[in-house]
Amino acid sequence: MIRINLLPVRAAKKKESIRLQLTIAGLATFFVAAVSIAVYIIAAAEASGLQEQITSGNQELNQLTKKIGELSKIKEQKRIVEEKLAIINQLESDRTGPVRLLRNVSEAIPQRAWVKTLRDKDYQISIEGYASDDEVVAEFMRGLERAGIGKVELEVAKRETEKESGSEVVSFVIRLEKEKPARETKADVKGKDKGKAAGRKPAAREKK
Repeated sequence: MIRINLLPVRAAKKKESIRLQLTIAGLATFFVAAVSIAVYIIAAAEASGLQEQITSGNQELNQLTKKIGELSKIKEQKRIVEEKLAIINQLESDRTGPVRLLRNVSEAIPQRAWVKTLRDKDYQISIEGYASDDEVVAEFMRGLERAGIGKVELEVAKRETEKESGSEVVSFVIRLEKEKPARETKADVKGKDKGKAAGRKPAAREKK
């Protein structure tokens, strides 16, 4: 009977199996490591790109913030200039307003009428005076309307005897409503009243 020793063959097969398993495990480990490295590289590249976008976005935001700040300064400077111009225009109007009003009234008044008092307050002008008859008063009102001073209304018109000459005349009170500016404030009105109180003189014309 012949006996064959199979132990060396089994040992060789076992070694070959172990070697194959180690090779497969090594390849799997290498593959996993390669995939991990590739994923890391891609993620790092995307993160770097996002970081660059964030940096660029922050730079643009800083530039926009700076421009907005400059625009706000320009708007503030514009507002200051407009306020100064408004003050200058108001002062000019206050300076020339009474003179222009007196000129318009003197040009509108007929020969047979004269003004006793003229008051200009809070966009209302009150003219008191005398005329020879009602037609002269009406002519005076038409002249005021042509002058464009404001809305003309007759408050009082009555016949009375003048003390000095004893002749019969028509005493009248005419009111003119001036148009108010759209953005006129109470403070502006008070300022105008103070300026008018300091510089205005009533118009007077005596009958000869």
